[in-house]
Amino acid sequence: MRGNRDVWVCHEAHPATTMLRSHLAETRVHSFDSLYCHGEPAETTHGAIVDEIARLLDEHGEITLAVPGSAAIGEPLVGLLRQRFGDGSATIHVIPGISAVDSVLARAGVEARWVEVIDAGEAALYGAENAVGETTGNDQALPWRAPIPTEPLVISGFGDIEQVKHIGRWLGRFYPAEHRILLVPEAEESADCLRHIPVASLSSAPIHEFTALYIPALPELENVRTFAGLMQLTRRLRGPGGCPWDRQQTHATLKPYLLEEAYEVEDALDSGDPALIAEEFGDLLYQITLHAQVGAEQETFTIEDIIQHVMTKLIGRHPHVFGNLELESAQDVRDAWETFKQRQKPKRTSILQEIPRGLPALPQSNLMQKRAASVGFAWPGLQEALDKVEEELRELTGEGEDEAARAQQREELGDLLFALVGVARQLRVDPEEALRLANRKFAGRFGWIEGQLAASRRSIRDLSAVELQELWQRAKREQSDPGQ
Repeated sequence: MRGNRDVWVCHEAHPATTMLRSHLAETRVHSFDSLYCHGEPAETTHGAIVDEIARLLDEHGEITLAVPGSAAIGEPLVGLLRQRFGDGSATIHVIPGISAVDSVLARAGVEARWVEVIDAGEAALYGAENAVGETTGNDQALPWRAPIPTEPLVISGFGDIEQVKHIGRWLGRFYPAEHRILLVPEAEESADCLRHIPVASLSSAPIHEFTALYIPALPELENVRTFAGLMQLTRRLRGPGGCPWDRQQTHATLKPYLLEEAYEVEDALDSGDPALIAEEFGDLLYQITLHAQVGAEQETFTIEDIIQHVMTKLIGRHPHVFGNLELESAQDVRDAWETFKQRQKPKRTSILQEIPRGLPALPQSNLMQKRAASVGFAWPGLQEALDKVEEELRELTGEGEDEAARAQQREELGDLLFALVGVARQLRVDPEEALRLANRKFAGRFGWIEGQLAASRRSIRDLSAVELQELWQRAKREQSDPGQ
């Protein structure tokens, strides 16, 4: 570097810049400090630096950039320069310093067989994003990203104090609040400057802009907030020394539990309790990981196969998102959905072919009619569907007690129920949900009657039909909430 009369750095005040000046007194050092704005996203600042470097290249023909650590790890600016000038159209000399990772690990006194390295600007973006990956100032949503908590993590390259709170939020998604992390000043200071703080305190920590973070690996049983942690736990439970019950399960024996957990999720969703919903989804997710582990042991399929199947299917069925097809409304998507599916499964001879036989009759009927309607086989409107209900109601008769009459009644009742599902489809109401709501409403009103009778020490069997009807009307007034 001694032959370079002008060298550019990102920060004038960085300890590496001070060291550079002390070793190369004859070199003129320039910084990009003026391009850093408080609260500005890191990639916006890096973009501005790349634009300024382009201007300097036009002016000088070449440029020498000194970075404080490795040019290949945790240095997004170098990556942007390679994207912009990687075709060889410009001469940029990138001079690396001592790797921040080496420095952090050495000063933290740890040896790592594996370490994950993330730039502070990138980590801060993941902490600032909303649930669909959007961040202020960015046109495109970010990809979903998680650290590997069972391996050590180094975050370096802080350029803005505001990044700290976002990084604290991001780490808090995956690490216990009490997990202690290490603040490592990048300057060569004494070991007394190293500080341990819990993850929950990071947002308020007195951290200056050149501090790196070292996040120690979590023990296996503390990695309880990642999908990888759940898969590892499932393997442990099924493996040697695991749980006898888990180890003896098969796909067949697990089937009832899968259905049970699915229904419990539905009940939790009806309750509206976020904590209960999360708990029940967790129970359902464990059933999926159990089936995946059984499949892996039998060498028939793995969790990766499961994920690949659903991702490939979703990508193929969303050409309006991942391709050039334009669909403007949700109804347009519904209309085209069966066509997308047919393209992926050309061997299917009927659109009703893959409706699960084990599906309860009401949702099965609803799904059949939706599939048929997707290709134009449906009543044109609500009135025609209601007329069909009236027709089936007229055909339903209670006459006859013999076996043939019972079979006829069962068939006609089935036709009536099927026609009612058609009405629900026209109303865009889920018939299963509507019936479940009616069941809950009946249970609430009947429970109110039982409570009233218990308070007066009476039995429901002692009431006349008139008294029961009066109580029922009172119950309807008292239990007027549709959710009851």
